[in-house]
Amino acid sequence: MTAAPAAAPKPAGTASTATVLAPVDGTIEPIDQVPDETFAEKLLGDGFAAIPKSGTIVAPVSGKVSTVAQAKHAVGITTDAGLEVLVHIGIDTVQLNGDPFTVKVTEGRQITAGDPIVEVDWNAVRAAGKATDVIVVFTNPALVDALAITAAGAVTSGSPVGTVTTK
Repeated sequence: MTAAPAAAPKPAGTASTATVLAPVDGTIEPIDQVPDETFAEKLLGDGFAAIPKSGTIVAPVSGKVSTVAQAKHAVGITTDAGLEVLVHIGIDTVQLNGDPFTVKVTEGRQITAGDPIVEVDWNAVRAAGKATDVIVVFTNPALVDALAITAAGAVTSGSPVGTVTTK
């Protein structure tokens, strides 16, 4: 009787580290300070937010646009490493039925970090009584090995705010 062949070694991990960019000109806010329990309690995953000072929202990471919400208030991006990133614009803004948002991307499109993804009329958002936090959430936390948001205070749209490392 012959011994079973030894199992092939597992391939090296596909871990990668990506720079995460500010989605908007504004001020960085820890996710646990977002005025919405779903985000603050990290029910969708870890991340960060920015209090906006401009109306152009840019992609915080490179990847493929996986989702554009019907209400135009959120865009999902999947990186080459498989990381799912949600850019959610405002709190309870789904109720605005897309009116203050002009989406600049389509599902399936490959984008580069820093590319404009949505233009927002913040005056309309505020007039509707909605908070303006722009939230970036990594929605498949099992793939995240480390998230380090190192920026604090004022940030410029498209500038590095930290890194995310996948497993």
